[in-house]
Amino acid sequence: MDKAFEPRLESMRGIAALAVAAHHGMSAFAEGLTPHPLDWLLFAFNPAAAVMFFFVLSGYVLGRALERDSRIFPFLVRRAFRIIPPFIFAVLFAFACVTLIRIDPAPSGLTEFFMKPFWPEPTWYQLWDNLILRSSWINGPTWSIWPELVGSAFLPFLVFVHKLVPAPNDSTTLSPHKWRWLLLFFSISVALAFSAFKLVLWFYLGFFLAKEIADGIGARKWLSVIAFVVGFVLLKVTADHAIYYKSATVIPSAIAGALMIGAVTASRDFMTWLEVKALRFLGRISFSFYLLHWPIFYLSTLAVISYPALFPFGQFGNIGTMAISIACALCAATVSYRFIELPSMKIGRSVATSIATLRTQPPARHHWQSYQHPPTAVVRNRSDPNL
Repeated sequence: MDKAFEPRLESMRGIAALAVAAHHGMSAFAEGLTPHPLDWLLFAFNPAAAVMFFFVLSGYVLGRALERDSRIFPFLVRRAFRIIPPFIFAVLFAFACVTLIRIDPAPSGLTEFFMKPFWPEPTWYQLWDNLILRSSWINGPTWSIWPELVGSAFLPFLVFVHKLVPAPNDSTTLSPHKWRWLLLFFSISVALAFSAFKLVLWFYLGFFLAKEIADGIGARKWLSVIAFVVGFVLLKVTADHAIYYKSATVIPSAIAGALMIGAVTASRDFMTWLEVKALRFLGRISFSFYLLHWPIFYLSTLAVISYPALFPFGQFGNIGTMAISIACALCAATVSYRFIELPSMKIGRSVATSIATLRTQPPARHHWQSYQHPPTAVVRNRSDPNL
């Protein structure tokens, strides 16, 4: 199945962002050695798995868009306006939160995961480093912006190469054409795996492999279930020992994400609960939610610290932080989506359209040129079959 828009994938993106926020919210206070029933949240909601799934999903969605419209410059312009303005706002907002609202010295009972990025107070130099993508010290989740930009830059050329070798009509037989199709895939994959741009495999396998998996599954729902479960387990196992930008992490996580996406897109009847409007809305605002939840997580932890009677340190503090941070981040993301994302995307589409128009317009005909070509010559040239 290859539709222009798949609402279930939009919801999956939102759930992945929610998983990141939930895990971070449960990681502020040291819980001690006593296990807690809600420890399963830290197991199920793995932020590394969610972010790697983001990359594979971006490859699938952007690849389908490039197949419909392969113009590179308009695509890159739209992508830049889609990513960069919300990113800049999120970093500046995080810096304002961390520098203007503080508790010094840092209270005891907090985890190193929470304390390290916020104490001591971040500097202007660290802000600049974050804005130019040299670090993610101010807003931790923004480390993923660099892979998104690199993957977005490579993907148009990968899609173009695949258009030079059209996909075979019959995917059930290994015809010579099918062999060329698979050889191209393995050649590009191996080249990327041994290059400095291994991270592009997340996007490339999302573009190519997810669709091949969906075609192989077809309408067999039981295969969709198996593929999704295998993909989820593989992604979780890989994320538990993730070393970003290493082939041992990128390749299995990319395959896992492609399995999950292929399982969902193979059949209209699989995981239809993902079409619930609330989940689709979460997916729509997921980019702002993902970027803004980090500074709001910081503010929520400070709020919980201020009311120890309501939220004792430990797991109760984590639960309070998680609930408050998710609720507030959803509100902030809604505002950011409405007043930052939508306007910046609109500007990006307008600029991309202008660029595309300029590149397709014929060169202007100067007034003096009309005297160099008599009308009879023009008529004769138009009838020339060699032109």
